[in-house]
Order: sequence, then C-alpha cells, then structure tokens
Amino acid sequence: MRTILSAFSLIIFFISASCKQDSASELLWEETEKSVQFRYDPNYSEDPRLISDLVRENDRICFISGEDPNFSIRICIHEEGISEYIRVLSAWKEGSLISEFVSTLSDHSEYRIGTYLFSGIKKKVKDPKFGLVGDSKLKFLSASDSVWDRSDFNLKNHFKTFSIFSLSNGSYFLVLPPWIGSEVYLGLSFQASDLEKEIRNLIQEKNRIGLGTCTSSIPIITEIFGETNSNLGRWIEVYNPHTFPICEEGLELNLFGNKVTLPKTTGFISPYETRIYSEDSASLESISFSGIKWGDLKKAGKILLSRGDQSYEFNLPGTGYLFGENYYSWKGNTFSNCKTSSPFCMDPGENRTTNLESGADCDPNDFVLEELNPNGLLHKGVLQEDWKYLDLIYTGNKICDPSSLKISWGKNLFPIKISKKISAGEILSIGNLPFLLGSPSYSFSIFKSTSTTDIVSISNSNGKEKVLWDGIFRTSKGIPNRIVLQKTNGETVSICFENGESFLHPYFDSYLNASSQSAFSQSAIALENPRTSAAIKFCSKSKTISEVKFSEISWMGSYQGSDPISKDRFLEFVSIGDSFPDSAFLEIIQGNGTVVSIILPLEKEGLSVLSSGRSICFPQTEFWKDPSFSLPSSGSNLLKVYDPNTGGVWDEFYYSSSGPGVNDTRNKIRKSAYSKSGSGVRAWFASLYEGRPFRDPSCSFTDAHPGFLE
Repeated sequence: MRTILSAFSLIIFFISASCKQDSASELLWEETEKSVQFRYDPNYSEDPRLISDLVRENDRICFISGEDPNFSIRICIHEEGISEYIRVLSAWKEGSLISEFVSTLSDHSEYRIGTYLFSGIKKKVKDPKFGLVGDSKLKFLSASDSVWDRSDFNLKNHFKTFSIFSLSNGSYFLVLPPWIGSEVYLGLSFQASDLEKEIRNLIQEKNRIGLGTCTSSIPIITEIFGETNSNLGRWIEVYNPHTFPICEEGLELNLFGNKVTLPKTTGFISPYETRIYSEDSASLESISFSGIKWGDLKKAGKILLSRGDQSYEFNLPGTGYLFGENYYSWKGNTFSNCKTSSPFCMDPGENRTTNLESGADCDPNDFVLEELNPNGLLHKGVLQEDWKYLDLIYTGNKICDPSSLKISWGKNLFPIKISKKISAGEILSIGNLPFLLGSPSYSFSIFKSTSTTDIVSISNSNGKEKVLWDGIFRTSKGIPNRIVLQKTNGETVSICFENGESFLHPYFDSYLNASSQSAFSQSAIALENPRTSAAIKFCSKSKTISEVKFSEISWMGSYQGSDPISKDRFLEFVSIGDSFPDSAFLEIIQGNGTVVSIILPLEKEGLSVLSSGRSICFPQTEFWKDPSFSLPSSGSNLLKVYDPNTGGVWDEFYYSSSGPGVNDTRNKIRKSAYSKSGSGVRAWFASLYEGRPFRDPSCSFTDAHPGFLE
C-alpha cells in the first residue's frame, strides 16, 4: 500500500505541475464547491485529452474521465479515502473484480465505487430515468427515449467512454467501460442535485450553437475496413479537419453509383471530430449505416463523400484486408501501420491531425528489386503456384522502418510488415514462403494472377512511388517476345536484377554459397529449386565465355501411330566449353520475315531442351516449357541463338520442308535433325532412335532423342 501511495504522490506531483503551467486548464474548470461537474463543448477546436484518472486541481483531488475538455465528467473526492479509491481504480485497469468501497466526496456526500462484470452493471442500472451513454452496449439497459447516445452528442474520437445514469432513488451511477482485453467495468454511485438538468441543458445549448454555426463544407474519409470475416465488421471513418463544425444535412456516400445519405445525429460534425459509420453487425463503437454495398470496398475504384457539387474522393485498395493472420485497414494511399501484437492493424475512430509519416520511415526510393519469382516454387514434386515472391534490397544509409510502405505487383497490393527495422544492404522478402515464417525480414503476402510483364512498385503513405520493375525484360540482343521460366516437371526460374539489368537466375548451389546458413538454403526446397534464392542476396550476372550450339531440332513433331503430334516439336542445345551459360536468346525467323524471340534457361550441365510442354511420344523427358512454342513446318526458316549478355551470335540453323530432318506425311514417318562434328567439320543428319530416351511404343515411326546425344 505504501508503494501505491508513493507512486500516486509522484503522479499527483507531475499532473499538478503540468496543470499549473497550462492556463487553458484553469479556464476550463471554474473553481467551484461542486463535487460533480459535467462538461460538454463540441465546438472546442483543439485536440482533447483522453483521460480516466485522478488529478490534483485547485487543491482538490478529482477523478476526470472522458475527452477533457470536450466531453468529460469531474468527480472530486475527499482525501481520506484516496488510497482505497486508487486500489479500486488499479483493479479496474488490471481487469480484476474488487469489493465495493464507500467513502465521501469533497462536499462530504457519500459515494460507492467498485468493479463489476456486465451482469453486475445491469443489476445496478434498472429502468433509469435518464442516461447519457458513451458505450453502445449500455444503451440496451433501457428502451426509454430518455437515454441519449452518440446521436444526441458529439465526441471527438469514436471510442467507448463513460456513461452516467439517473436512477429512480435520486442517485447517479457512473459507468466506465472495460480496458482493452478486459470485461471488468468501473462503477461509481453518488448524489448530485440537478445534475440531470445540467447535462440536458448544456448538451442542447452547445448543440444549438454547433448547428447554428456549421458550414456546408465537406469532411474527408480517412480510413476504411472492408473484410467480411472479421468480427469488427466493415466500416468507414469520416473526419472533420477544420476548426469549424460541418453540417450533416445533404452529406452522402457514393460507392460505384450507389448513393446513401449519412445518418443524421446532432446535425453537425464537430471541429476535428472523427466518426465511424459501420454495418449493423460491427462490434466497434460506431454509427450504424445501412444501404451501402459493403462488399464493394474490396473493389478497385473510389468512394466519394459529397454534398451537391462538392465531393471528396478516397481511393479503394482493390483488394482484401486480410494478409496472413493480420487484418489491415486502408488509409487511401497505404495500409495501416502495424506495430503491436494485435491482429488488427488499424486505429478506427481515433482523432489524428498530425502526419503519420515519421523520420524513421523508409523512403521508397531506397529500394531496388533483386529477385522476382512469378510462378511459385517446387515442393515435394508439386509446384506451389502461390509461393510467388519478391526480394528487395534496401540501399539507404539510415536504419528505417518499412511498415508504412506497400508493395504493388500487377493487381496485387499488400502492406509490408516485418518485425524489425532495416539497415543498408539488407534484403526484404515479400511473398508466401512458409520456410521464412519467423524471419525478421520477411513480409507475408499471397500474390495472385501475376506475370513477368506485370509492373512492380513500392510506395509510402504520402503517395511517393517508385517503379521497381516495368515488366520489360531487356537484354543486349533486345527485348524477347517471351520468357521461359518453367520446366515440365514444375521446376521454376526467377528473374534476377543487378544494376538495373534483368537476367535469368543462375544456378544456386546451397552447399557452396556463402549464404548457406539462410532458411532457404537449409531447407529441402533449395534442392528442388536451384534457379531461385529466396531471401538471399545472390543475383550476379555470369561472366562465362562458353558458347551454345543447336544439337537437335524437331521442326515437325511426332507421329503417334498415324496421328500427327505437332506439339512434340522441340529444340535441343548443347554448351561448348568449360563453363555453362545460364541462358540463351533464341530467334525464330520465318521465310515471310516474321521473327519470334525467346529468352530461355540453360541446364547447368548436359543438354537443354525447349518445347511447348510435356511430350506425347517422349513422356519421361523434361523440357523447358514455352506454351506458345512452335516451329514452322513449311517454307524456308532460320533459327539463331545468341549470348543475351553480349548480343553475339552463338549458332544458327537453316531448314526447309525438305530438311534436314524428315517429315514423310505419306508413310507417317518423322525424324528430327541432329548435328555431329568430325575432323572439325559439322554436319546435320536425320535421327535414328537408339533406345534413349523412353519413347511411347505407339510412336515407333518417330525418330528423335531429346535430352540425349546420339
């Protein structure tokens, strides 16, 4: 108890000192002998102070609760009962129940204070003559019109606050709502002459002033939340940023052509007042709002708050609000910051007039893209298509917080959330990567319907945006029509970036790489996905001087029995030299001048084979897959393969319907063309199948050997 009293003495000292320095406080509370005083001034044009605590004021100890001085109650108590009062107050804040305590107010009248569950509050408040309700849950204690709520008075913030009831026995009962995470209420009963009349008269008088001085300006929308599955419900936050009240009459929300008038309350929105308009089922303290199509908050577009020919536009995110296990609200340019352990990353109903951006926030310009994976990753032989990800590198000089940033990839928009600040040179991974869960530099997101040509950008809450990838894959040879990033067995290849240049991800050896202690390299996923390196700073262009040659070409496809299989067309490449290039730039030049260009990965060792997908006649052979791949079977055609880094020609091959290779449509025979070198001379021949690879028995008139040298 001595510890509590000592702590309280310090609190009283500091609060008393601050009050003496604040001349405004002295004006707000007139010196009076009254033990209980209610204040209401919605036209007060400064930020109110949220309070529920004891203060020393004019040599008296008083409990003040509410939005001081906008909407608050002051109850001054006798010092003899201060220690017990503090004990009850502490129990309420801790969420514990404590027996009712009896003492006296400063005017020597009796009061009782204790903590209660909701059932205890219901017993205390039975058919009140009058009630001022700051917690919507308590409104249902009486169906009487004499219970006033948020529609009868204005609060600057849309939080639960105190409620006060006038009871039939002439006493009053003050109720304070539970603290977050608690179910325990604070209750205080007392006597006060004419308090009900004072409350009614003051609210009506101040509301008349607000209604008489309000203007037809437009408030602004500051925050929305539109996720269906949350028990919070869906809501829209509206804020008056002006020092004068705004009239309610004529204000309406327009969501994709559906116009709904805002519900009428006191007739005006106070200076710096924040309101929450929500669906009926919302658990927040809010104003019920029906008629709006709440599901439209997930659509891309705008919501308008308007009156006549005036309107305020608020951008919608065009996505959901649930990312992983966290719910995020949307602020028009960014998702809310999430710096607590709560699953709800938002601050609904909170009055804010300051810029949310802080000096510790990261600048979007200080990030570059290091790796982009648009296909997902192979896991236990199955391609996990939602395991797409982005790796960013932070290039700034200061340690900063990226939680105010959002990432955009195509139609996907996600907040960035990591559990630490980021330093120069660190990598930031964004995507759906289970093996990175718990990593401090990993931000969970599920990218859907993305492609290599979708733009990637990063932006902050002020609208500053940097494009990290414009969707154009540039090489020294030029811009390819198509990019091959997947094999028929599900193996994928990421796109790498270095000094602003894009290239296909080299092979990643998790055992030799210096970053082998990372979560990725230590997982089995690294072995199945050797052309990726999630959360590792790895991308670097190959300096190989080796060449790549065509080794086998099936420009006609296969025959399965008498059925032509054109999709079995393929190209086979072989690396010549001591090292192996990571990729090649292919050109297919048709006789009519049409040119198709493709960038494709190359195997680390052995032969690389390109086709449109899995082969009918060679079903066990794995191909690099380009679904649009084909080769012309008539006319004169030229194939060229280039070094994508230098633009130099590695090899070329000319063919026509007469060969090299065989396309005998009468006898249903097809033979690919393959090259051999002898005595320094290279020649092309028609293939003879010699048992490898496996060939479907029904394809006996097809001679080829993709993936094997004859």
